[in-house]
Amino acid sequence: MKKILGLFLSLFLAAQLSASAADTNWTAKANVDRVNRIGKALLIKNNLPTKISFKVIQTDDVNAFANADKEIYVYTGLLKFVNNDDELAGVIAHEIGHIVNHHVAKQNVTSALTSTAIAASNLDYRLKAGARTANNLTMLKMSRTEEYEADITGVDLMTKAGYNPLAMVSVLFKIGGCYKDFTSTHPSGDKRTMYIYDYITYTYPQKAKLGYTTDSYKKFMMYADPIVKERNADPKKVAAFKKSQQKLQEKRIAKLEKYKTAKDSNAWDKSFNVIRAISY
Repeated sequence: MKKILGLFLSLFLAAQLSASAADTNWTAKANVDRVNRIGKALLIKNNLPTKISFKVIQTDDVNAFANADKEIYVYTGLLKFVNNDDELAGVIAHEIGHIVNHHVAKQNVTSALTSTAIAASNLDYRLKAGARTANNLTMLKMSRTEEYEADITGVDLMTKAGYNPLAMVSVLFKIGGCYKDFTSTHPSGDKRTMYIYDYITYTYPQKAKLGYTTDSYKKFMMYADPIVKERNADPKKVAAFKKSQQKLQEKRIAKLEKYKTAKDSNAWDKSFNVIRAISY
């Protein structure tokens, strides 16, 4: 009888804890404050302009996004998904990367101008449809390139702000199944996380040596280790790797200096605002 009562009590407590977790208000002030604390730390510790606002919206999707108004929205589904502040910092730093690299405004300007040109052309409607499809695929390809830049920008911002950059590898590898290489604006999870990991190991080797303890990071290392071992066994591949990373590092140093002197608005933002005023 005692065993039955004990089992019943255990099940009851488990149900209560589960219900309590389900009832958590993820848009509560504490969670909004957490997002803002991490976001502001990333900006301030990197000497970046602070006129970026951070907001939380209620949806179970595991995502976040930045817009041309310099706002970063974090979904409540992402807050439930990340293991700690380092992983949340990784996602927020990535979105800051889109803003400081002017990706959002640039995409809006380019897409709007191209779409307007296609609509105003004398092309047959079938050719116009094909042109729109080609334009969309071009934008997807450009977006994937920008995702890589936003990722390593985020790594730089995280490291300077005192967060573990390997957390970005961990959280993105965990999300990785959500991304498709051709039909999505995001690179495939494996390629993306390997690109980030390579950048960290070359640019921040001491951070890479610290490692990371999550299950998703351990699974990533099972994927990455054979790639690294194969590369290290081939002097030509090692030389090519070092050369590409050196060029990337030089580019990143120049970019980081540019971010610090950047004003809160730029040509891309102004162009987008003009198009938006005309279009809406």
